[in-house]
Amino acid sequence: MNLDRLQVRARLRSNWQSVDLGIVLARRHWLQMTLLWLIPAAPLFALMALLFPHSPNLAIFCIWWLKPLFERLPLLVVSRQLFGEQIHMREALSQFRRANGRDWFAWLSWRRLSFTRAFDLPVTVLEQATGRVRHARLTLLHRKTAGTASWLHIVGAHVEMIFGIGVAALVLLMLPEQLDIDWWPMLINNENLMQWLANGMSLLVMAMVAPFYVCAGFMLYIGRRIDLEAWDLEIHFRKLRARLTSGRKAATNTRPVTARSTSTSALLCAAAIGMCTLLSLPQPALADRVNPGEAQQLIDDTLAGDDFHLRETKTGWRMREFDARKYRFPDWFIAFIEWLESLGDDEEERENNSSDGVFWPLIAGIIELMLWILAAGICAWLLWNYREQLRALLGQRPRRKAAETRRPETLFGLDLRRESLPDDITAEVLRLWRAGAEREALGLLYRASLSDLISRYDCPFQDHHTEAECAHLVRDEAQQDPRLHPALVQFFGLLTATWQRLAYAHKAPANAQLEALCAQWQQVFRTEETAR
Repeated sequence: MNLDRLQVRARLRSNWQSVDLGIVLARRHWLQMTLLWLIPAAPLFALMALLFPHSPNLAIFCIWWLKPLFERLPLLVVSRQLFGEQIHMREALSQFRRANGRDWFAWLSWRRLSFTRAFDLPVTVLEQATGRVRHARLTLLHRKTAGTASWLHIVGAHVEMIFGIGVAALVLLMLPEQLDIDWWPMLINNENLMQWLANGMSLLVMAMVAPFYVCAGFMLYIGRRIDLEAWDLEIHFRKLRARLTSGRKAATNTRPVTARSTSTSALLCAAAIGMCTLLSLPQPALADRVNPGEAQQLIDDTLAGDDFHLRETKTGWRMREFDARKYRFPDWFIAFIEWLESLGDDEEERENNSSDGVFWPLIAGIIELMLWILAAGICAWLLWNYREQLRALLGQRPRRKAAETRRPETLFGLDLRRESLPDDITAEVLRLWRAGAEREALGLLYRASLSDLISRYDCPFQDHHTEAECAHLVRDEAQQDPRLHPALVQFFGLLTATWQRLAYAHKAPANAQLEALCAQWQQVFRTEETAR
């Protein structure tokens, strides 16, 4: 397995992204994989038709049961093509016996109904793992992907069923209207010809869906290996090593004498360091020599000590076994059950069926109670989730959290405190503009607008907001707050765009445009304040 020849980008993907990548890979090699699945299956289907002509369902059941054998050739081919190796049909068919040489009996017996078959097959076919090695490997691989592999199996089975119904409906739609055929007697009489045609159609549908199922499970397996083995990092390291190797070869070809002298110097330095290390090592400490008799005496004395003969006695209490007494339901529980029975009880049915259906009133009462609880829960959920809209319909301003009502003193470097603003805003703006301080003049007008929107209209600006986000927030607030009239919203959007062009693109507005902005600001903010 050469990672340098990997045909897809090695990166961390979610499970369903890996499945989508497998679908794309199956679309690219769909025809070859379909033929590799169909070539072994079609002759077997024909042989079953000759041996059991009156048992068409047996033939298609055998094909369905042998799916794990037919899926191994497409898996083998797509694994080669993923690493840039082309394999032809004849070569692939020649490997059918080798691909099914391992664990074929297990896959046709106790593993046949496994929901993670597409994900587990690469461990058997490609890694050729068996026994405990395979079990340990699958335990590791299944930690994050078993659920996705199971859902892939469920979806694949439903896709096969839908395709089968769709192909049958397509055949019926393609028949001319003049051809009057009564299909119902043919189905009732269990015609073998109709069943063989339907089963042959099912065989084609299974062959069409198999490449997508196999490739999706295989790419899910590859994605899990990339996650565990860090293929992306290994590929990057290989590229760095190749780049360094090419650089060293170029340096060696250009300066051979310098490289040789450098290597000689390095060897001499290493030899000197090694000699110094050997001389500085401490002398080995030798243990005292003891004869076998003394050693045995020392062992006997140690074993005879108190540490090897400790005894401990524990005492405690245990519960006495009492005789079980009959449990009696509380009165409130009995009353509750009777009330549930009364909910679902019908007097007419009780008179007609006095003995039958004793538990049906109780079941009906439980269902009625659950429906009432569900209806109350839905109403409460609707009222809670749409409480802001209800407050807006009633003409009330939506409530804000305490964290949202905190008024920032600076936004994107601009001081918004009322103390930092002059009394006559427009006059100061025009004075600064005529003095040549264009940025300070327009910034003062923009600061005054933000300060009024915060203090008078309670706009919930935050420190992390940008100019565009502030303008968008004012438009959203205008839908809930009638005080933010359209003229104010339009003016603030125009002022924000003009300030952005000057602050970031260094494009100052014309004198007439600035004077118009001052007049609009005076009309929008100060006129309303005077009216109040």
